[in-house]
Amino acid sequence: MKYLTTYFYLGCYFAIAVLAISINAKGQDPALNLEPLKSCFAAQKKVRSISADFIQNRSFRTLKSPVTIKGRFWFEMPGKFRWELGDPPKTIILGSRDGATILKIPQKRAEKVAFDSKKTMGATEFLKMMDLHSLQSVEDFCKHMNILSLKPIGNAYRLEMLPKDPAIAKNLTAIRLDFLAESGQWIGLEFLTKDGSSMRTDFSNVRINSKLNSSVFEYDLSGFKIDDET
Repeated sequence: MKYLTTYFYLGCYFAIAVLAISINAKGQDPALNLEPLKSCFAAQKKVRSISADFIQNRSFRTLKSPVTIKGRFWFEMPGKFRWELGDPPKTIILGSRDGATILKIPQKRAEKVAFDSKKTMGATEFLKMMDLHSLQSVEDFCKHMNILSLKPIGNAYRLEMLPKDPAIAKNLTAIRLDFLAESGQWIGLEFLTKDGSSMRTDFSNVRINSKLNSSVFEYDLSGFKIDDET
């Protein structure tokens, strides 16, 4: 269960790290057709903001039914994001490429977490490998990620992969990203762990490049107990 919490934090960053990027087809594995992924990233190069609703299902081997949470997500270049879990929200995560502030609303507690802290279990390396702005080709991407498969599912595609860094991948069996190739829109993001647990986030009501109020990425912490882990 603790791994799913960590992978949710990584997933928050994952959701911003692959936006507004372009992958060059040069150097790709000839045995694997990555053209749909290339098209997706090319479309996302035009993205400056995103807002969406989502439903997150967390499945545990010890539970008969998954835990379902509704939420909302906002993103704005160059890397500000906000996740709300619950309706009304019980957890809010405000962050950037450097770290996040995790707000537990009922408890009036806030925790500031750097992505290189022990709490995020090697997230810094994950962030580096997913910062595709610095990568020039599919070959570069594959230096950091093992692409297990890329196949169509209806009118969309599913990318299945694993980080090559053993410290990050050790508890995972796969990361799945479902997307539309032409528009670059994400449909779902899923983490599957070796203990049989999984966490899947399905996006809906996606709005791209709408103007976002700056207050979306702020929160008044008056009255909150703040834990600062840096």
